[in-house]
Amino acid sequence: MNSAFASRLAQAAAFAGAIALPAVTPDQAAKIDAIGRRSVAGAAAPGVTIAVAQGTRIVYLKGFGKSNVEDDVAAGGATRYPIGSNTKQFTSAAVLMLQDRGLLNINDRLSKYLPEIPHANEVTIRELLTHAGGYAEYTEREDFDEVGNRPATLAQIVGTVDSRPLSFKPGTKREYSNTGYALLTMVIERVSKTTYAQFMQRNIFTPLGMSSTYVRTYADTFPNVATEYDSFAFGPWEHALSLDYSWFAGAGSIISNAQDLVKWNAGLPTLLSKHSLTEMLTPIDLGSGYPGYAFGIAVNKLPNGHRMIAHGGNTTGAATQDARFPDDNLSIIVLANSGTFSYDAAVSAVYGVLVPSVNAAKPAAHQKAAGDAADSALATEGERWLDRAVAGQVDMSQLRPDFRARMTQQHRIDFSELAALGPREYTPIMTDRRPPNSTIGYMVKTPKKSFVYYFARDDSGQVSGAILVDIVDYTKL
Repeated sequence: MNSAFASRLAQAAAFAGAIALPAVTPDQAAKIDAIGRRSVAGAAAPGVTIAVAQGTRIVYLKGFGKSNVEDDVAAGGATRYPIGSNTKQFTSAAVLMLQDRGLLNINDRLSKYLPEIPHANEVTIRELLTHAGGYAEYTEREDFDEVGNRPATLAQIVGTVDSRPLSFKPGTKREYSNTGYALLTMVIERVSKTTYAQFMQRNIFTPLGMSSTYVRTYADTFPNVATEYDSFAFGPWEHALSLDYSWFAGAGSIISNAQDLVKWNAGLPTLLSKHSLTEMLTPIDLGSGYPGYAFGIAVNKLPNGHRMIAHGGNTTGAATQDARFPDDNLSIIVLANSGTFSYDAAVSAVYGVLVPSVNAAKPAAHQKAAGDAADSALATEGERWLDRAVAGQVDMSQLRPDFRARMTQQHRIDFSELAALGPREYTPIMTDRRPPNSTIGYMVKTPKKSFVYYFARDDSGQVSGAILVDIVDYTKL
């Protein structure tokens, strides 16, 4: 056997973990079934697919609910979903593969590969990988809903924001950046002399046997792909905002299913050198935001001391979590066709069934807790805004144009119907800054229902979004 290949196999075995667990028992399977049914019983998601694997061996795989509501198509184990920001771990791996081949160095300035990009001489590839580059976020533009539904080149996408000042000195802090990963996509294409989709297919998907996975570059009609949905203020399911996938690039354009993600989890170590794999999975502490974040993926410790290697992914109408627990020899994958589905809670519930001796997994929230003076002012504003909306007083002039365009009369009625739940008690749980938007999240308790509420305001003072997320109670299976 080739010694290099043998070494790669050894890396893969170490990555997968050394514990050989038995197959999922009938009782465990029944409890995971209950998690799946509960996930689609309310307003959390129309459809969900759950998979559990030990290395490459899938020991549980099942779909629940509907992958398409209008045509009454059931979600299944093989259903494909947009995986959103889970794409970033693939992009990071592609960059490191190019480094292993001597075609780039992640410590190089971006200007070495993209000299035409503003600020490129201030930012390194490493900083882009860790969201520490400081570029303005193109997905937060107030006209993104409008421009984002038309095809665009990567240069056009990045060009909408790259001339703006960097929001901080690169490498000194972290702000989640899809723009950074669009720039990394440009680097991959420039260095490899091929398209991102072709590079991923030839170097990752085909070698790992990921036959159901592809890079979506437009509104394709490939079979067995879940339709993306949204529910406004717990109203009926409606088609999510349509965006052209050319805008997602290496930040969120991959479509996949549970079986292929299992192959990815087990096969990643065979794609990278030992040095590159270590770098990809080593968190970088920048003192604020996104604890445990490494290169396109987070590595955190659970209450039992075991590692959790994971990344969530959201599009306007899908939410996914690909979580590896190497110390338990487990992968848990949860895919849903609602952009607000709480995949963290579902993964935690499944982990609690399979490893019942410890508290459920609690993935990092990836945001700082609310607390300073600015957060306090934003928290007060968010509470007042929802209170007025429930009272039927949505001031359309306060809404940013893109949010105003989405605010239908039915949505305003959906808000007012929340009054039937009773008085609201707000507890701030997170803040997130993605210039020009600041977002605060709350746990909201009422006598009849609890839910999560996100309120966003841009730097001009306009309200740029308000989202309600249904909480699924997995504690009583």
